[in-house]
Amino acid sequence: MTDRKAVIVLSQSGQKKMLGLSLRQRLILNASEAGWGEFWLFHPDRDQAQKAVFELSSDRRILQRNIRFRILDQGDSGERLLSAAGDDYLLVMDDNLVLDPGILLSLGENLPSFTQPLARLEIRGKDGHNQPCPGLLLVRSQAGLDRVLNQVLAGKPVSRLEFGSDDILSSLVLPAGFALVVSDRESFNRGRQLLLQTARKPQDGVVARLINRRISLFLTRYFLYLNLHPVVQSIITLAVGLLSVVFVGYGRQLLVPGGILFELASIIDGCDGENARLTYRITRTGRALDISADAFTFVSFFAALPLGLYRTYGERTWLFLGGFALLSIVVFYLQLINYARKTGLNYNIVAVVKEVEASQNLPGFQNVLDRLASRLAFIYRRDFFSLAAFILIVVGLARLAMVLVAVLAFLEAVYFYFYSQRKLTPGLQRKGELP
Repeated sequence: MTDRKAVIVLSQSGQKKMLGLSLRQRLILNASEAGWGEFWLFHPDRDQAQKAVFELSSDRRILQRNIRFRILDQGDSGERLLSAAGDDYLLVMDDNLVLDPGILLSLGENLPSFTQPLARLEIRGKDGHNQPCPGLLLVRSQAGLDRVLNQVLAGKPVSRLEFGSDDILSSLVLPAGFALVVSDRESFNRGRQLLLQTARKPQDGVVARLINRRISLFLTRYFLYLNLHPVVQSIITLAVGLLSVVFVGYGRQLLVPGGILFELASIIDGCDGENARLTYRITRTGRALDISADAFTFVSFFAALPLGLYRTYGERTWLFLGGFALLSIVVFYLQLINYARKTGLNYNIVAVVKEVEASQNLPGFQNVLDRLASRLAFIYRRDFFSLAAFILIVVGLARLAMVLVAVLAFLEAVYFYFYSQRKLTPGLQRKGELP
């Protein structure tokens, strides 16, 4: 917890719900993530400020972060908020803002270089022009704060504060992002759409970016109205995945519905993480459940597929091929667990895929097989292989899907063995040789 303080000017529109949180809640949680720990709330009606403190303090997320609240009264001066030494910073903001989560993080990183008594915040646009960041001010001097407080206590929102030519008002420019004041339906809808896009993950693959994430974000927008906890959503996704396993294992006329459910589970698998990021409910338990459920669904589905093919076509070949594929998958996961334990890598195939994709830039991984593996690693992402399995099963090529799974699972296990040996043995990595 830090000693950074912020003044929040309360308004009716700050109570509006957007993607599972009120604008006010989101702003405070965002600021807390960026290092602010104490918030002074102001409303012309002190009872409204007290009500806001009570409502915010009952939020479990706020309690877990040990956020402190104070009420700013009409008679308060800047001396209560800033130290006389002038080495303190105060953030003053309206509560009806929608901010890119990275804005306040960037501001926190830039605070040590800030020396001006009073500054507006601006965002560097993609076209090179700076855009004003409305509803936000950064104050460092008593004189500047008194000038701000005089207007705030008179009932003016931060976005409408006025300053004369004698005020030393500078600008602090932050990297690209977005910031807007929600004042009407149009700005609300625009803010919601911008905020939804922040739930994307930078490591998303091509299929996730172009297909899965677009659908999951659309669904998340409506799922958040239900106020489901991300863990509950993970369990629902697991249930859909297991239902696909049952269908595929039964085979015959249920093969295609099983493939469809498998792809559906892959798509909605993104919703729990989007929920967690948008509502500040990321937990170790939720992350572990998500990773474990993904792995269990993946292994179960491709263990059930050969059984479904046997029931459909009556050929024992599929059982033997399925056993071979399952053995390869188990061997890979055992290697993954050992590798993760020794390197601190998450027990997550996506993390392995990302590492292998980036390995082509390492000096010890420059042979033909390494370069080929780094370029083809994306096919092991869940979004890709779920889509591929879905398409092949739906068009009647379930047997081809099983053959590909067996071959790719074997190659994955073999390559990862040599890859992990070199990564864990510096001498071999320097030589760039297979053991």
